[in-house]
Amino acid sequence: MLEIAYTMNQGRLSRSQEDCILINRIVYQKRGLPITAQTLTDGEALLAVADGVHSSPTPHRASRLVLEELVKSLREHPEWLQEGFIANRHLRQVQERLADQLAQHPQTAGSATTIVAAHFHGQRAAVLNVGDSRAYQVSAAGQWRRLSKDHTVLQGLIDRGLASPDIEYSRIYMALEHVLCADFGSDDFAIQQVMVTLEPGDRLILCSDGIHDEIGEAQLQALFDPTLEVAAQTKVWRDAVWQHGAHDNLSLIVAMAVR
Repeated sequence: MLEIAYTMNQGRLSRSQEDCILINRIVYQKRGLPITAQTLTDGEALLAVADGVHSSPTPHRASRLVLEELVKSLREHPEWLQEGFIANRHLRQVQERLADQLAQHPQTAGSATTIVAAHFHGQRAAVLNVGDSRAYQVSAAGQWRRLSKDHTVLQGLIDRGLASPDIEYSRIYMALEHVLCADFGSDDFAIQQVMVTLEPGDRLILCSDGIHDEIGEAQLQALFDPTLEVAAQTKVWRDAVWQHGAHDNLSLIVAMAVR
């Protein structure tokens, strides 16, 4: 069983909402979505955050389409599941459908989005991401683990030993190397996938960069309180982002395993 809470907001400076969130089969894309809490008891859940790439033509369409197509792909192709969980092949098909629907039109070709998704079966979950929307696992004791991998120029340099994670670099190096894009030639994007097990009290957090970039990973961890319910914890993080300026769209899903 999962206790979940989720929220999204356009932010103070953004003129449109380019994020989307997925709670099972329902896609939300609202300028302001109040913190909503619910209990998922059916043993399976699909949660995701997609963050449209602002510099692309229609990021709001890309993020929504990708989450809608992800739901369809899982429903239509259960044979692709790996031990019952979402597989990379589902995301490859989602990108193909994104290209089919948007790449042929000059106004929408190149529309792009990141995605981070968690597919739960009981206490286990498959977590996948493309881009820089993130997933974290936090134990009941407060131990943090980043599950996702940022597909940025900087992270690529770090992986190749050409940059250090301990040095602060120019923002230009935060440019995305891999996204889901409405382009027939963009099907070789990288996918990060991990399997995790959540013990009772463990949390899994999905968020767009409007959360983790706005307040920083260290502050995200510092504000975690293991005694709080998921809705209250979600409010703590959302309020901190808002107080910091909320310069970007922000989307956040917090899930906690319960007995």
